[in-house]
Amino acid sequence: MLKWARLGLVFALGAAIVAPALAVTGDSDRTRFERLDPERIKTWQERRAAREAARRETWPKTVDEFLAGEYLERADIVLTRRDWDLSSYMIRWATGSPFSHAAMVFTGPQFDAGFSNTFVIEAGTGGVDLTNIRDYINDKSSFVAVKRFKNPWFDQAKQSRVRGVLLDRIKGSYNYWAITRIVRNIWFGVERQVQGKEKTVENYKLREWSPPNDYICSGLVQLGFVEAVIEFIKSGALPITALKEVVFHSEAASRLPEPADWQFMEPAAQVETAELFRVQNIVELEAVTPHDLATSDKLEWLYFIREGQVYRVNSYDDVVNQARN
Repeated sequence: MLKWARLGLVFALGAAIVAPALAVTGDSDRTRFERLDPERIKTWQERRAAREAARRETWPKTVDEFLAGEYLERADIVLTRRDWDLSSYMIRWATGSPFSHAAMVFTGPQFDAGFSNTFVIEAGTGGVDLTNIRDYINDKSSFVAVKRFKNPWFDQAKQSRVRGVLLDRIKGSYNYWAITRIVRNIWFGVERQVQGKEKTVENYKLREWSPPNDYICSGLVQLGFVEAVIEFIKSGALPITALKEVVFHSEAASRLPEPADWQFMEPAAQVETAELFRVQNIVELEAVTPHDLATSDKLEWLYFIREGQVYRVNSYDDVVNQARN
């Protein structure tokens, strides 16, 4: 009997201590919430309601529903084409692809505070451009497709560093006169048909020309992944096998050891090999085209956007069929 009495006393004391603590905590949280700007609270509530409504699995969706649903993630790859653009046409003709340009999702309200729109990062003639994706869809392209690199290790830190490499690398050096750029872009497409894209990029460098900007965009997407992964390998945050997983140029990827073969190298030799791979294959990596990204099975197809409607897609064939409709 005494045992149960003591147990009851313990529970009573516990309740006496916990109840006031919970009351204080609740008042504190409520007070902090009430001190927030009412307009910010209203905006957050509206955004949350719109996201939940847009998340219904009904396709196609309008662009507004799609963006409200926050389906995009950092470092998603955006492939597109431009109608009535000569260089876009020549690139598509030279590669046999429906795409002529590549960009990357950079930031948005679902990622960073202070943003009300989603922005993509792309290389323009003046260097880096951060463009509202609404403008990108409506003004620059006849259609847009989205792919994503999916891997358990590709977390927020990795996504952010890939974007950072892209931002760090592009310089404002594209200052050609318009006619010169168009002529060189056309010649790039013609020369590629004859000699191949890697040889053509190499020839452009020998002439001290820069490859056409649309090719640089997709090449920089590739370099963003490769350079970020090498950094994480050197710091010990990723295994050496991760490198091959982000090489979207099939010939360059074939020059890396198979996953099981890396075990025969010491860690220092693995890092040295990764750095050497980047240096020796820089031409191939820079020559990656929108078509290479589109056909890579290392990137998952997700969405196709055309005429204000967003469709779910699962394959390159799905995209081609949608593009023909």
